[in-house]
Amino acid sequence: MRTLKLMSEPNTYKKITLNDVARQLGVSRATVSNAFNKPELLAKDMLERIKAASLEMGYFGPDPMARAMRRKELQELAVVFHHDLRYALSDPVSVEFLRGIASELDARKLALHLIPQTGRRGDAEAAFQTTADALIVHDAVAPDLIPQLLALRKPLTLVDTRVPGLTSVQIDDRHGAAQAMDYALGKQPEHVLVLCMPLDNDVREMTRYLRESTTKSHVSTERVTGYLDSLNRHGFDRRCVTWMEINEKEPESAGMEAMPVLKPLLENKRVAVVAMTDRMALSVLVSLERSGWNMPVALVGFDDIAEAAHRGLTTVRQNAFEKGVYAVRATLDAIGSVCLPTELVVRDT
Repeated sequence: MRTLKLMSEPNTYKKITLNDVARQLGVSRATVSNAFNKPELLAKDMLERIKAASLEMGYFGPDPMARAMRRKELQELAVVFHHDLRYALSDPVSVEFLRGIASELDARKLALHLIPQTGRRGDAEAAFQTTADALIVHDAVAPDLIPQLLALRKPLTLVDTRVPGLTSVQIDDRHGAAQAMDYALGKQPEHVLVLCMPLDNDVREMTRYLRESTTKSHVSTERVTGYLDSLNRHGFDRRCVTWMEINEKEPESAGMEAMPVLKPLLENKRVAVVAMTDRMALSVLVSLERSGWNMPVALVGFDDIAEAAHRGLTTVRQNAFEKGVYAVRATLDAIGSVCLPTELVVRDT
């Protein structure tokens, strides 16, 4: 079994303060403060000038951590979550992750502020202005938000993504995905169907040419890179790989969406199906059982949720509970970045 990896990555980014903005513009500290706290006291052109300069310099308003610490000692940790509340409280992996966070916060007698993705404009920016004393961001980070994250003056940890200069907690998605594809290719398929979370355009290009290079680091990107590594090592023909993107909020739709592609393939080819999540893989398994069609030579998921063991699904195990525990420890105990191991679990498929 692979072991946990700790990686120290100090943040050397210079914190921009209200005084820096005032000095740059040649105005008083009180004037800049009013732009964020009492904008009605300023003329429109002055307000716009201050906001534009602040954004350019990387200053995003008064430090919510300082306000919180003036009130009390550390009492609350916020989690910015990548989906809505329904998903957070029903998806097995998400529930385990939040259980891990809760176990650590309970032991420390701290409160949890869960900030879900609602789809409203400005969600992310508003989340970073929370008055919680520390922050865990379990979401992809848009490039234009990186300066705001780097400028935050509170304990911060990213989960399942990396930004240079910031602490992160991840699982070894790339290695786990390579394990899954190695297993599938070991069954000597003639065609491979890969069921993916939605992909960015540059990651889509990677799948088209079986090219592994990218500067991004998020779950879908890391798993695609792991799949590509295995396909390239095995010399598998890229023309015999079909990549299908599935709505990650409705992973049980994978079976219905995959059937039109799978049916003609299964009629005369040895087919392997590799899915980015167990919920996608299990949906395909259910659809195939109902249809009475031939089963693929390999069906592999990712996560190892309880239903995967019950249905005999071959999958890659991650410990989401432990990921939540380490996310809190990395945020509050400054243990540095952490990469948790994955493990291939071979069952009936």
